[in-house]
Amino acid sequence: MSRKPERGKDAPDQDKTGKDTGLEAPRRGRRKSAELSAKLRLLPEAPGVYLHKNADGKVIYVGKALRLADRVRSYFQSGGDGTEKTDQLVRRIRDFDYIVTDTEADALVLENQLIKEYRPLYNVRLKDDKQYPYIRVSVQEPFPRVEVVRHLVKDGARYFGPFTDVGAMRETLHFACGAFRVRTCHLDLPEHTVDRACLDWQIGRCSAPCVDEDDRMGYGERVHRMVRFLDGADQDVLAELRQEMTSHATDRRYEEAAALRDLIARLDRTVHRSRPVTGLTGDCDLCGLAREGEDASGVVLRVRGGRVLTAHHFLLADKLDRDLDAYAAQLLREYYGRAGDIPPEVLLSHDVGDRDSWSAWLTSLRGRKVVVKHPRRGVRREAADLARTNATFKLREIALRRDLAGPPKVTPADTQLQEALDLHTAPHTIECFDISNFQGKETVASLVYFKAGKPLKSRYRRFRIRTVEGPDDFASMAEVMERHYGKLAKKQQAPADLVVVDGGAGQLGVAREVLARFGFHGTQLIGLAKREETIHREHGTISLSRRSEALKLLQRVRDEAHRFAITYHRLLRDKQTTASELDLIPGIGRIKKLSLLHHFGSVAEIRRATAEQLSEVRGVNRHDVVAIRAHFESRGRRD
Repeated sequence: MSRKPERGKDAPDQDKTGKDTGLEAPRRGRRKSAELSAKLRLLPEAPGVYLHKNADGKVIYVGKALRLADRVRSYFQSGGDGTEKTDQLVRRIRDFDYIVTDTEADALVLENQLIKEYRPLYNVRLKDDKQYPYIRVSVQEPFPRVEVVRHLVKDGARYFGPFTDVGAMRETLHFACGAFRVRTCHLDLPEHTVDRACLDWQIGRCSAPCVDEDDRMGYGERVHRMVRFLDGADQDVLAELRQEMTSHATDRRYEEAAALRDLIARLDRTVHRSRPVTGLTGDCDLCGLAREGEDASGVVLRVRGGRVLTAHHFLLADKLDRDLDAYAAQLLREYYGRAGDIPPEVLLSHDVGDRDSWSAWLTSLRGRKVVVKHPRRGVRREAADLARTNATFKLREIALRRDLAGPPKVTPADTQLQEALDLHTAPHTIECFDISNFQGKETVASLVYFKAGKPLKSRYRRFRIRTVEGPDDFASMAEVMERHYGKLAKKQQAPADLVVVDGGAGQLGVAREVLARFGFHGTQLIGLAKREETIHREHGTISLSRRSEALKLLQRVRDEAHRFAITYHRLLRDKQTTASELDLIPGIGRIKKLSLLHHFGSVAEIRRATAEQLSEVRGVNRHDVVAIRAHFESRGRRD
């Protein structure tokens, strides 16, 4: 008779028939695993989007799938995809939601929206996630203007960008406005008027429609040509200008012909500086990727009329260490979700997988057909490789800049501390926590930050304990560290090289538990007791020589944390003391209160002062004297 195997905590979930569902429950309660198993069995065989959540209910990953059931279940199959980083994600999943869509293209659109909304930790993301600038031309206005903005709005204006290179954007803006003499002011023409033209008209950078130096038709032609030039129709614009110049010369309007000649020369020089792409004559975007470790570089080259007009660079990162198709998808999502213009063709150096869905999404954004391609041969393959080469150079440039900056300077005390404490890295940065209270009241905490052996006061923090009643240093330390490292984890920032807590083994255990809770398992941690100057480590205690530079560094850090905590504690006590009486007197504000305390030294002396003595205080008038005397006399009668 065979014995039924026992269900251990590591055993996979089974349904009522004994069949293995494939769901593992790493570090997860049995009841929660059962709930997930039930939800997995109910997943539909339909396209849609899924959202993985952690124990706090926060969305940590968003993905799309052609079949939700197959894709979501794959995360919980025995072994998963075999990568440690994906296992790290799965260990944090406590729940998931899903939204069914009609098509995979709809799932892509919804996925993009949800990623922007939640900014999940485990999705591919921009390392520098900021709003890039655009050049905006208000073509919907009677007299359009040009300006730099940070947001793309569907208001009828023409947008060019986003520009990841702000210097290149300003150079383009300066050239285009100066060449075509288009205004950059904020006047609402023709409603607003001025008495005389500004300096831009005087130096030839604006045609001054504000003072009727240019009419609406002539100015509109200037703007139209500038927009077409920025769009890449430079050869058409040059041909029109040459024809117009010839016409002016024939009519003997030589000054106007000379002005056009100079403009043609400026535009011609700019056009020849833009690089032609061999074999391409139309409009397209080239998207290239290069990768090194968790970092990847994405480049979008805007090709208009067969020439590269602008290049946009994005630095991407991925905690799950996936293939380049994930980076390619995020590059498309980040750039085209905010692109000012979209061409009819997008060429990729690396395949994105579901190109039809991406084509449908881009078509909906553009309003006309867009085709996403991953060329395998020919001139289009060479063009896509050009973008990939640029991405590689950008990644190398960033690495070279990092190498030139060099490793952080390590002081002799840092080196001694590393050797004495057997640390795996020299503690170039140190942060230290200290708790302070007075008879169990007004408990506060401080955090000081040292870099290269010197205090960095911009990183100092002070805390007022909110949840702990009475003198409980362990609970207070836990609260402070949870608040601090919770913020660091949310911002995806790392702790200092060494964390010091003022105390012994108890505080050390609390600190390690909090650090581990927020994923900072590898953070180097010690405790330093005040009296014995004993250093507590997680694998024992040690004592350093009183002459040791390493011990002196730790003492400076610990003493500074103690000083900072005591200062804050005294500030709160003084506030409470001075607020008890004087803040109750009508007409006595902060300045008068400080003047009274500075003059008399204490509230008790103010209570005993006569009206004549009170009137001698700077800033206190006769009405204040009456109010002060009346307050203390009434308190005396009540007492």
